Amino acid sequence: GKYFIVQDYNDADDVLQTHKEISAPNFRQALSSQPVFASGQPTLKGFNKILDRIFSEGYSDVIVLNLRSEPVLFQRVDDDCVPYSVRHKQHIHNMVVMGDNKDNCDHIEACIRKEIVSLASIKEEFVFYFYDNLQKLQYEPHVRKVEFEEDILLSAEIYARQAFSNQALRYDRICLPENGIPTEEMVDQFLSHFKESPLYLDPSSKKFPAVYLVSHSGGQRSTIFMVMTCLLYGHVNGTLEQECAYEIDKQNPNYAEGEYFAVQKLVAHMKNGTLIKHQVDTVINHCSEVINLRKCIADHKKRLEALTASSVGNCVSALETYCFLLSFNAYLQDQMPNNLNWTYNKWLHQNPEVIRLCSQLDFSEMYAPPSLLSTQQRVLVSDEYIGLDVLSSQMEVKVSNFRRLMGLPIYGMAQPTRNGLSKVVNQLLQHKQGYINVIVINLRSDYVLECDDVTYSVRDASFLAEPIYSPASSGKEMEVKIARVYNEITDPAVDKELVSVFTPEELYDQQRLSTLDLHYTRLPLQYDHGLHEQEFDAIQSLILDYMKETGSWTENSHAFVFHCRTGKSRTSLTMAVAGLLFYHMTGFPYGANPDEQERVSCPNAGYTKGEFLVVEKLVWMLPEGHQVKREVDLVLDRLFETMSPMHFHLREVIFVTFNKSKSRTGEEQKSLHRLSYDFLERYLYLILYNAYLHLEKNGQFQRSFSKWMKEVAAPAGVYELLDNLGFFTLESAPSEYSRIKNRLLDRHHKLPFTGFFA
Repeated sequence: GKYFIVQDYNDADDVLQTHKEISAPNFRQALSSQPVFASGQPTLKGFNKILDRIFSEGYSDVIVLNLRSEPVLFQRVDDDCVPYSVRHKQHIHNMVVMGDNKDNCDHIEACIRKEIVSLASIKEEFVFYFYDNLQKLQYEPHVRKVEFEEDILLSAEIYARQAFSNQALRYDRICLPENGIPTEEMVDQFLSHFKESPLYLDPSSKKFPAVYLVSHSGGQRSTIFMVMTCLLYGHVNGTLEQECAYEIDKQNPNYAEGEYFAVQKLVAHMKNGTLIKHQVDTVINHCSEVINLRKCIADHKKRLEALTASSVGNCVSALETYCFLLSFNAYLQDQMPNNLNWTYNKWLHQNPEVIRLCSQLDFSEMYAPPSLLSTQQRVLVSDEYIGLDVLSSQMEVKVSNFRRLMGLPIYGMAQPTRNGLSKVVNQLLQHKQGYINVIVINLRSDYVLECDDVTYSVRDASFLAEPIYSPASSGKEMEVKIARVYNEITDPAVDKELVSVFTPEELYDQQRLSTLDLHYTRLPLQYDHGLHEQEFDAIQSLILDYMKETGSWTENSHAFVFHCRTGKSRTSLTMAVAGLLFYHMTGFPYGANPDEQERVSCPNAGYTKGEFLVVEKLVWMLPEGHQVKREVDLVLDRLFETMSPMHFHLREVIFVTFNKSKSRTGEEQKSLHRLSYDFLERYLYLILYNAYLHLEKNGQFQRSFSKWMKEVAAPAGVYELLDNLGFFTLESAPSEYSRIKNRLLDRHHKLPFTGFFA
């Protein structure tokens, strides 16, 4: 009684009203007479009618792709076989999804059939209950005889038998979830059918096959693959436009045309991005009889902003589909001259920024109004909390967690107040330290204000544990947004009369009045527990800009002070990056060579030393890989020696967090598990960055780290490694977080929607 077998067809879903004529909802062909057909789930007779129609139009080869991930069974009704799907009694209108690949889905369908036959055999009449119409439950269920397995057909029996008896027909099942987008493996599975025959991708042969796509109702899933097939057909036959005068107006984007902020960034990144978008838009319009995959984003946006929807989920999902199609078309444009020699998966590994851009789609926070503070949907919460200052540096310099990377002019601390900043700067400039310049780098990507010598961050009233992070990409953008928050709380004051309020920039401007040798930079890092390639570039570029003078590396004339909110994660990571750069310019100290390392003898010593299989694979790949890793470990160990009370060793925390996740449950377990993968990725990136420093030092780092990763590391297979992370000797099955994309998603707590989706 937990599950019901319910007929697939629902008249409300049949927008084109084709079921009566052809026994399949929403049957259609792409416009411009392209050889691309789609429909909802047909009956057995309907499937045969559709095949007859396609072959009658002169197509010599037909590829049938079943896009359903949910189990489907065909019950004999009158003189036809009608499709039914499995529903849960608590969610009777939603189909149960059980399989994630063709073999799995086919096996599950076979098991369900066996179960139905077994249950029917309990009754003398060999009957089972089927539901034909959920809108008229008073007439349900229908009792039908099920005596043998042949009384119910599986999807494979419907399609594969036709393919067996007709050599011009090929069948495959791509298990796409109802509201999902194709994975890289699904895309390559799809393309494999066109690579089988060299004639299919040969423009001169005119042998491109007809493609028939089947989903539940013929809606989103079928339309996605219709667009993909039409794009492929257009590239093969040259029917896509090759010029485009269209440009996105960034100041006044047209959302009906898909000009969202994430799309703008993706288009700007891709070669011929505007043309790629124009081609996709044209094809989407040709396949829009049932659903327009671009305009539906605007429909979700309209409902969201009218507050008839409470979550940005539908907007983001629709936008993700659109961005996927843009990236797929970019792949085709790049690889068609090579007959799709690279798989889509490999192409993404050579273009990792596309993965990142397609994973970060919600920029609504950029348009959140400061007035949310006045309405108390957002509040100011003090940065200081009990237990923050684990290094007890407040007593000396009035700043939490102030410390130095041993032997280098590199410092870290938590968010300073005016008083704390003055103490730190004066200590570094006095005769004992003897620095001529102090450069303070603010790593925060949230909104910060100092009110009466206490720093506050803006937090959502529904989630006070963490500040609200802004997706702003530059320090200048951050300062502009913080200025708006400043204006909101100073005119008028909300609940508390404030004597003084400063933005971070004003805080440092005040200090500069008495300390001309202080320099301030805002370098917002988007995530606490890792850097992407451009952020490595920004840190390196900043340091090199200040160290241009001869002898500046050895004279200790410049002190670099990094800070985030707590002085822990981001600060420690950037100190490690700066430390590696400094040591390459000044020479590594004792401990960097094999015979200088301290022996470690304790349980799981290998793991605490970072000797995971994926790390070893990277070490084997890199020139002098063992030495490169050893130098990273030296910097982390020296960094940890001045912050040991934190128990925050950037390498050891990987295994500690992974172990901790195994003893937790629910959301906490999931969060810690993801963190352990983020920490592992962070460690790998430090090793890669050190390898870059080794190889590019002679060229004075003319090539940036991000460019080196694309031109050197990517062809060597580094992104394949990063896209297949794992604690392989500690886990029995691959984790969802082994993939780059899954690690990028959900890094920050989802907050209530604030009024504008861009």
